[in-house]
Amino acid sequence: MARRDAPEKGSTGADSSSSEGREAPIVIERVNHYFGTGALRNQILRDVSAEIAAGEIVILTGPSGSGKTTLLTLIGALRSAQEGSLRILGSELRGASGTLLQNVRRKIGFIFQAHNLLGALTASQNVRMGLGLHPEVSEKEAAARTEELLDQVGIGSKSKRYPEQLSGGQKQRVAIARALVSRPRVILADEPTASLDKKSGRDVVELMQDLAKRQGCAVVMVTHDNRVLDIADRILFMEDGRLTSYASEVMSSTRKMIDAMVRTNRAGEMHERLEGVSYDAYATLLGEVTTEFEQFLRTIKLSRSEAFETMQEEVLSSFSVRLGQLLRAERTTVFVVDRENGQLWSKVIGEPVPIRFAIGQGIAGAAAATGETLNIPDAYADPRFSRHFDKATGFLTRSILAVPIRDSHGQVQGVVQLLNRADGAPFGPEDEQRVTAFATDMGVILETWITMRTEV
Repeated sequence: MARRDAPEKGSTGADSSSSEGREAPIVIERVNHYFGTGALRNQILRDVSAEIAAGEIVILTGPSGSGKTTLLTLIGALRSAQEGSLRILGSELRGASGTLLQNVRRKIGFIFQAHNLLGALTASQNVRMGLGLHPEVSEKEAAARTEELLDQVGIGSKSKRYPEQLSGGQKQRVAIARALVSRPRVILADEPTASLDKKSGRDVVELMQDLAKRQGCAVVMVTHDNRVLDIADRILFMEDGRLTSYASEVMSSTRKMIDAMVRTNRAGEMHERLEGVSYDAYATLLGEVTTEFEQFLRTIKLSRSEAFETMQEEVLSSFSVRLGQLLRAERTTVFVVDRENGQLWSKVIGEPVPIRFAIGQGIAGAAAATGETLNIPDAYADPRFSRHFDKATGFLTRSILAVPIRDSHGQVQGVVQLLNRADGAPFGPEDEQRVTAFATDMGVILETWITMRTEV
């Protein structure tokens, strides 16, 4: 996805620039890559764009041969980019020299499916190899880091064992410690769980997740292992060299599944299949159809899970906060209309208790009740303004912009409210236009969220 302050149609990454404006550790813009020359030239990557933030774990999935490993090698500075822009830790890798690529590689930790441990070295010695290109780290510091990481990955007691004396999961833990010992800002993992059983694979990715968050690394993991997708902050899907969001792929797969069910069970065909069958055949066919519907129901239930709901809450909160930053508002909140209880409420990330008040109360409530955009230059001069929030928090509201959020049927289902432009001026017509555009897009997310919360 392009950065949120400059969204780009069709992009799939996330805003990862810090509040201080520092560039994300991984910035990919319209990268194309080819293998071969002349008539044998084959395009592997097609217009790939993404940003990955410090501390963010991104899983890259997709069919074999789709370009995942090629993209990983480019990010890892194992080859220079040919077209587009690829900036890793601030260095442009398009057409980069061997020296520059080597300097960037020194700041990256690599974890592979094959742990690539040296059999003649102990676990501790293998981890120390991760500091081979870092002469600035003293022997004392290297020993301390190695011991600390082996303890963190849970095999400190096995530091003197050789790889042949370790299980597959333990070897991968050593490989993770080796990747992290140099304290890299980027970690690249290529199928790190492919050769591990379910428990070992889960342990390994949770360990990567924990250590990456602690060290603030940007992590890109290529995997086909659906058992570990939930550890990701974001999932990107690659097919035929193109990067798309995982949600798009899930929707496509679900649509194909529904089409297949319809083709298999066309109107009238089921009746013909049942006519004249024995009880045993009837029971078997009923079991097959029931299984199909159970599988479909499980797929639908996934979208109603607590994790999915939490993600939707965070999307609402994160985008509203970013909108406020773009418009230089001191406070931005998205309120959801609960018509059954006659309330507006908002769950702000980081706030333990949701905000609740009656529809029609305050400026946001008035916008929800009337469906009108309300631009209030002087809050205290408007009789609809409720001073309770200011009294409770010490915040001084000067100006308010409240814009209704409508669903696909035109019904008001929420309100986005901005308080106080940072420059002291009231909100203007341009601000209204930008917030209205935001509200239109946010309406789709909010409608989905409300549907998931209210359906039984």
